[in-house]
Amino acid sequence: MDKGDMNAIEVLDAISADEFCGRYVRPNKPVVVRDLPFEPDCWTPAYFRAHLGELPAQVYDTLFDLQEVSTLAQYLDRHFGVDGPLRTGVPYVRWYNQLKDVDHAWGDEAFRRLSPHWQAPSFLPRAGMLVPDAPAPDPVFDLFPYRGVLVSARGARTRLHRDPFCSDAVVCQFHGVKELAMYHPSRTEELTAARQGTSFGGFIDVRGEAPDRLSVVPDIHGMLRPGEVLYVPHGWLHDVIVVEDSISVTWNFVHEQGSVEFIDYLMSGALGDSEFEVLKYLYRRYGSEFSTPQDIVRRFDARFSEILDACDETDALR
Repeated sequence: MDKGDMNAIEVLDAISADEFCGRYVRPNKPVVVRDLPFEPDCWTPAYFRAHLGELPAQVYDTLFDLQEVSTLAQYLDRHFGVDGPLRTGVPYVRWYNQLKDVDHAWGDEAFRRLSPHWQAPSFLPRAGMLVPDAPAPDPVFDLFPYRGVLVSARGARTRLHRDPFCSDAVVCQFHGVKELAMYHPSRTEELTAARQGTSFGGFIDVRGEAPDRLSVVPDIHGMLRPGEVLYVPHGWLHDVIVVEDSISVTWNFVHEQGSVEFIDYLMSGALGDSEFEVLKYLYRRYGSEFSTPQDIVRRFDARFSEILDACDETDALR
Protein backbone atom coordinates (compact mmCIF):
# COMPACT_ATOMS: atom_id res chain seq x y z
CA MET A 1 0.00 0.00 0.00
CA ASP A 2 1.39 3.41 -0.97
CA LYS A 3 1.60 5.47 2.19
CA GLY A 4 1.42 8.59 0.06
CA ASP A 5 -2.27 7.83 -0.47
CA MET A 6 -3.06 8.11 3.23
CA ASN A 7 -4.35 11.17 5.05
CA ALA A 8 -1.54 12.81 6.99
CA ILE A 9 -2.21 13.74 10.59
CA GLU A 10 -2.44 17.45 11.32
CA VAL A 11 0.73 18.84 12.92
CA LEU A 12 0.83 22.14 14.81
CA ASP A 13 3.72 24.12 16.23
CA ALA A 14 1.69 25.56 19.10
CA ILE A 15 -1.87 25.90 20.42
CA SER A 16 -3.46 27.11 23.64
CA ALA A 17 -5.29 24.82 26.05
CA ASP A 18 -8.63 26.49 25.27
CA GLU A 19 -8.08 26.12 21.52
CA PHE A 20 -7.02 22.50 21.98
CA CYS A 21 -10.21 21.66 23.90
CA GLY A 22 -12.45 23.50 21.44
CA ARG A 23 -10.83 22.33 18.20
CA TYR A 24 -9.76 18.79 19.10
CA VAL A 25 -11.13 17.43 22.42
CA ARG A 26 -14.74 18.47 21.85
CA PRO A 27 -14.93 17.27 18.20
CA ASN A 28 -12.81 14.16 18.99
CA LYS A 29 -10.13 14.93 16.43
CA PRO A 30 -6.50 13.67 16.50
CA VAL A 31 -3.58 16.07 16.25
CA VAL A 32 0.18 16.25 16.78
CA VAL A 33 1.63 19.32 18.53
CA ARG A 34 5.31 20.20 18.68
CA ASP A 35 5.15 21.27 22.32
CA LEU A 36 7.24 19.03 24.57
CA PRO A 37 9.68 20.78 26.93
CA PHE A 38 12.41 18.30 27.83
CA GLU A 39 16.17 17.80 28.16
CA PRO A 40 17.16 15.60 25.16
CA ASP A 41 20.41 14.38 26.74
CA CYS A 42 18.39 12.79 29.57
CA TRP A 43 16.15 10.79 27.24
CA THR A 44 18.69 8.68 25.36
CA PRO A 45 19.25 4.92 25.64
CA ALA A 46 22.69 5.59 27.13
CA TYR A 47 21.28 7.88 29.83
CA PHE A 48 18.48 5.42 30.62
CA ARG A 49 20.95 2.54 30.93
CA ALA A 50 23.21 4.54 33.23
CA HIS A 51 20.52 6.09 35.44
CA LEU A 52 17.59 3.64 35.31
CA GLY A 53 19.20 0.43 34.09
CA GLU A 54 19.00 -1.46 37.38
CA LEU A 55 15.26 -0.89 37.82
CA PRO A 56 12.91 -3.84 37.24
CA ALA A 57 10.85 -3.26 34.11
CA GLN A 58 7.61 -4.74 32.73
CA VAL A 59 8.13 -6.22 29.25
CA TYR A 60 5.02 -6.57 27.07
CA ASP A 61 4.03 -8.11 23.76
CA THR A 62 2.14 -6.28 21.00
CA LEU A 63 -1.21 -6.32 22.84
CA PHE A 64 -0.54 -5.42 26.49
CA ASP A 65 0.13 -8.96 27.73
CA LEU A 66 2.98 -9.02 30.22
CA GLN A 67 5.77 -11.32 29.01
CA GLU A 68 8.37 -10.97 31.75
CA VAL A 69 9.93 -8.68 34.31
CA SER A 70 13.61 -7.95 33.70
CA THR A 71 15.85 -4.98 34.31
CA LEU A 72 15.84 -2.11 31.85
CA ALA A 73 19.54 -2.73 31.15
CA GLN A 74 18.80 -6.33 30.15
CA TYR A 75 16.07 -5.18 27.78
CA LEU A 76 18.29 -2.53 26.17
CA ASP A 77 21.17 -4.98 25.73
CA ARG A 78 18.93 -7.58 24.08
CA HIS A 79 16.85 -5.42 21.78
CA PHE A 80 18.26 -1.93 21.09
CA GLY A 81 20.67 -1.14 18.24
CA VAL A 82 19.50 -3.91 15.88
CA ASP A 83 19.72 -2.92 12.19
CA GLY A 84 18.24 -4.56 9.10
CA PRO A 85 14.60 -5.22 8.15
CA LEU A 86 11.94 -4.60 10.75
CA ARG A 87 11.64 -7.64 12.98
CA THR A 88 8.36 -9.08 14.17
CA GLY A 89 7.48 -10.01 17.72
CA VAL A 90 9.78 -7.42 19.30
CA PRO A 91 8.68 -6.77 22.93
CA TYR A 92 8.78 -3.40 24.66
CA VAL A 93 9.05 -1.96 28.15
CA ARG A 94 5.92 -0.31 29.52
CA TRP A 95 6.59 1.17 32.95
CA TYR A 96 3.12 1.95 34.30
CA ASN A 97 2.62 4.05 37.39
CA GLN A 98 0.77 1.92 39.94
CA LEU A 99 -2.69 0.93 38.69
CA LYS A 100 -3.79 -1.66 41.22
CA ASP A 101 -3.22 -2.69 44.85
CA VAL A 102 -0.69 -5.38 43.95
CA ASP A 103 3.06 -5.69 44.45
CA HIS A 104 4.59 -5.33 41.02
CA ALA A 105 7.45 -3.76 39.05
CA TRP A 106 5.64 -0.44 38.72
CA GLY A 107 7.23 2.56 37.00
CA ASP A 108 6.74 5.13 39.77
CA GLU A 109 10.47 5.22 40.58
CA ALA A 110 11.34 5.73 36.90
CA PHE A 111 8.91 8.66 36.76
CA ARG A 112 10.43 10.11 39.94
CA ARG A 113 13.96 10.00 38.50
CA LEU A 114 12.85 11.49 35.19
CA SER A 115 10.67 14.25 36.65
CA PRO A 116 13.41 16.95 36.64
CA HIS A 117 13.99 16.42 32.93
CA TRP A 118 10.63 17.21 31.32
CA GLN A 119 7.47 19.28 31.66
CA ALA A 120 3.88 18.64 30.70
CA PRO A 121 2.96 20.13 27.30
CA SER A 122 1.42 23.55 27.85
CA PHE A 123 -1.54 22.99 25.50
CA LEU A 124 -2.96 20.10 27.55
CA PRO A 125 -5.73 21.26 29.91
CA ARG A 126 -5.16 21.12 33.66
CA ALA A 127 -8.68 22.14 34.70
CA GLY A 128 -11.95 20.39 33.85
CA MET A 129 -10.66 16.87 34.37
CA LEU A 130 -13.00 14.03 35.29
CA VAL A 131 -10.17 11.47 35.23
CA PRO A 132 -8.00 12.07 37.21
CA ASP A 133 -10.37 13.71 39.66
CA ALA A 134 -8.00 16.46 40.83
CA PRO A 135 -7.96 20.27 40.51
CA ALA A 136 -4.89 20.48 38.26
CA PRO A 137 -3.17 17.11 37.81
CA ASP A 138 0.34 17.15 36.32
CA PRO A 139 1.45 13.98 34.47
CA VAL A 140 5.09 14.65 35.36
CA PHE A 141 4.36 14.03 39.04
CA ASP A 142 0.79 12.77 39.47
CA LEU A 143 -1.02 9.49 38.82
CA PHE A 144 -2.90 9.15 35.54
CA PRO A 145 -4.56 6.02 34.13
CA TYR A 146 -2.08 4.00 32.05
CA ARG A 147 0.68 6.56 32.56
CA GLY A 148 3.76 4.74 31.35
CA VAL A 149 7.33 5.22 30.24
CA LEU A 150 7.66 3.29 26.97
CA VAL A 151 11.09 1.99 25.97
CA SER A 152 10.62 0.33 22.61
CA ALA A 153 13.16 -1.27 20.30
CA ARG A 154 12.90 -0.91 16.53
CA GLY A 155 10.14 -3.20 15.26
CA ALA A 156 8.13 -3.16 18.50
CA ARG A 157 4.42 -2.60 18.03
CA THR A 158 1.25 -1.79 19.83
CA ARG A 159 -1.27 -3.56 17.62
CA LEU A 160 -4.63 -2.13 16.64
CA HIS A 161 -6.67 -1.27 19.73
CA ARG A 162 -8.72 1.49 21.31
CA ASP A 163 -8.16 2.89 24.78
CA PRO A 164 -10.31 1.85 27.78
CA PHE A 165 -13.36 3.51 29.39
CA CYS A 166 -13.75 6.04 26.55
CA SER A 167 -10.63 7.89 27.68
CA ASP A 168 -8.38 10.05 25.54
CA ALA A 169 -4.65 9.32 25.28
CA VAL A 170 -1.47 11.33 24.93
CA VAL A 171 1.91 10.12 23.62
CA CYS A 172 4.97 12.32 24.18
CA GLN A 173 7.91 11.34 21.98
CA PHE A 174 11.38 11.95 23.46
CA HIS A 175 13.72 9.74 21.39
CA GLY A 176 13.40 7.89 18.09
CA VAL A 177 10.49 7.70 15.65
CA LYS A 178 7.15 5.87 15.59
CA GLU A 179 4.76 5.33 12.69
CA LEU A 180 1.08 5.58 13.55
CA ALA A 181 -2.07 4.50 11.73
CA MET A 182 -5.42 5.67 13.08
CA TYR A 183 -8.97 4.59 12.24
CA HIS A 184 -12.14 6.59 12.95
CA PRO A 185 -14.50 5.14 15.59
CA SER A 186 -17.16 4.64 12.91
CA ARG A 187 -14.96 1.85 11.45
CA THR A 188 -14.97 -0.26 14.63
CA GLU A 189 -17.27 -2.95 13.25
CA GLU A 190 -15.27 -3.17 10.03
CA LEU A 191 -12.05 -3.76 11.97
CA THR A 192 -13.41 -6.14 14.64
CA ALA A 193 -12.28 -9.75 14.35
CA ALA A 194 -13.80 -11.17 17.56
CA ARG A 195 -15.89 -9.85 20.42
CA GLN A 196 -13.90 -9.49 23.63
CA GLY A 197 -14.58 -7.98 27.03
CA THR A 198 -11.72 -5.49 26.75
CA SER A 199 -10.82 -2.51 24.57
CA PHE A 200 -7.33 -3.84 23.97
CA GLY A 201 -8.08 -6.89 21.85
CA GLY A 202 -10.41 -8.36 19.26
CA PHE A 203 -9.38 -6.24 16.27
CA ILE A 204 -7.77 -7.40 13.04
CA ASP A 205 -4.02 -7.21 12.55
CA VAL A 206 -3.54 -4.44 9.98
CA ARG A 207 0.15 -5.36 9.61
CA GLY A 208 -0.29 -9.12 9.50
CA GLU A 209 1.23 -9.45 6.02
CA ALA A 210 4.39 -7.46 6.79
CA PRO A 211 5.36 -5.08 9.61
CA ASP A 212 6.26 -2.27 7.21
CA ARG A 213 2.95 -2.38 5.30
CA LEU A 214 -0.65 -1.62 6.20
CA SER A 215 -3.30 -3.93 4.78
CA VAL A 216 -6.19 -1.57 5.61
CA VAL A 217 -6.11 2.11 4.64
CA PRO A 218 -6.19 4.26 7.78
CA ASP A 219 -8.09 7.51 8.11
CA ILE A 220 -4.98 9.19 9.49
CA HIS A 221 -1.33 8.28 9.12
CA GLY A 222 1.89 9.91 10.24
CA MET A 223 5.21 9.80 12.05
CA LEU A 224 5.84 10.88 15.64
CA ARG A 225 9.25 12.44 16.21
CA PRO A 226 11.17 13.77 19.23
CA GLY A 227 9.56 16.85 20.76
CA GLU A 228 6.12 15.99 19.37
CA VAL A 229 2.95 15.11 21.27
CA LEU A 230 0.20 12.92 19.81
CA TYR A 231 -3.41 13.33 20.95
CA VAL A 232 -5.50 10.17 20.47
CA PRO A 233 -9.23 10.89 21.09
CA HIS A 234 -11.44 8.23 22.63
CA GLY A 235 -12.81 5.57 20.32
CA TRP A 236 -10.12 5.99 17.66
CA LEU A 237 -8.46 2.68 16.85
CA HIS A 238 -4.70 2.97 16.42
CA ASP A 239 -1.73 0.80 15.49
CA VAL A 240 1.78 2.04 16.30
CA ILE A 241 5.11 0.59 15.16
CA VAL A 242 8.59 1.73 16.17
CA VAL A 243 10.80 2.57 13.17
CA GLU A 244 13.73 3.85 15.27
CA ASP A 245 14.61 2.74 18.81
CA SER A 246 12.21 4.84 20.86
CA ILE A 247 11.56 6.38 24.28
CA SER A 248 8.20 8.00 25.00
CA VAL A 249 5.69 8.67 27.76
CA THR A 250 1.95 8.07 27.54
CA TRP A 251 -1.11 8.55 29.73
CA ASN A 252 -4.89 8.68 29.52
CA PHE A 253 -7.46 11.19 30.75
CA VAL A 254 -11.12 12.20 30.49
CA HIS A 255 -11.87 15.89 30.11
CA GLU A 256 -15.36 17.27 30.59
CA GLN A 257 -15.42 18.69 27.04
CA GLY A 258 -15.04 15.21 25.58
CA SER A 259 -16.89 13.15 28.17
CA VAL A 260 -20.31 12.27 26.71
CA GLU A 261 -19.19 8.75 25.76
CA PHE A 262 -17.55 8.36 29.19
CA ILE A 263 -20.90 9.12 30.81
CA ASP A 264 -22.58 6.55 28.54
CA TYR A 265 -19.89 4.04 29.47
CA LEU A 266 -20.53 4.50 33.20
CA MET A 267 -24.30 4.23 32.77
CA SER A 268 -24.33 1.18 30.53
CA GLY A 269 -21.11 -0.78 29.92
CA ALA A 270 -18.67 -0.36 32.79
CA LEU A 271 -19.67 -3.38 34.87
CA GLY A 272 -18.65 -5.76 32.08
CA ASP A 273 -15.25 -4.12 31.63
CA SER A 274 -12.23 -5.50 33.46
CA GLU A 275 -10.50 -2.11 33.15
CA PHE A 276 -13.09 -0.52 35.43
CA GLU A 277 -10.93 -1.73 38.35
CA VAL A 278 -8.17 0.62 37.18
CA LEU A 279 -10.61 3.50 37.17
CA LYS A 280 -11.78 2.69 40.71
CA TYR A 281 -8.18 2.43 41.95
CA LEU A 282 -7.29 5.82 40.50
CA TYR A 283 -10.33 7.53 42.03
CA ARG A 284 -9.47 5.97 45.38
CA ARG A 285 -5.91 7.30 45.22
CA TYR A 286 -7.38 10.78 44.71
CA GLY A 287 -9.67 10.41 47.72
CA SER A 288 -12.98 9.01 46.37
CA GLU A 289 -14.16 5.47 47.10
CA PHE A 290 -16.50 4.07 44.43
CA SER A 291 -17.86 0.53 44.30
CA THR A 292 -20.03 0.81 41.20
CA PRO A 293 -20.22 2.96 38.06
CA GLN A 294 -23.39 4.51 39.47
CA ASP A 295 -21.36 5.82 42.43
CA ILE A 296 -19.21 7.78 40.01
CA VAL A 297 -22.25 9.10 38.18
CA ARG A 298 -23.69 10.33 41.47
CA ARG A 299 -20.35 11.93 42.40
CA PHE A 300 -20.34 13.97 39.21
CA ASP A 301 -24.10 14.30 38.80
CA ALA A 302 -24.17 18.10 38.63
CA ARG A 303 -21.24 18.29 36.20
CA PHE A 304 -22.65 15.50 34.03
CA SER A 305 -26.00 17.29 33.83
CA GLU A 306 -24.26 20.48 32.69
CA ILE A 307 -22.26 18.56 30.09
CA LEU A 308 -25.31 16.80 28.66
CA ASP A 309 -27.34 20.02 28.63
CA ALA A 310 -24.54 21.77 26.74
CA CYS A 311 -24.48 18.95 24.18
CA ASP A 312 -28.24 19.22 23.72
CA GLU A 313 -27.92 22.98 23.13
CA THR A 314 -25.14 22.41 20.60
CA ASP A 315 -27.20 19.81 18.73
CA ALA A 316 -30.19 22.15 18.66
CA LEU A 317 -28.09 24.86 16.98
CA ARG A 318 -26.91 22.58 14.20
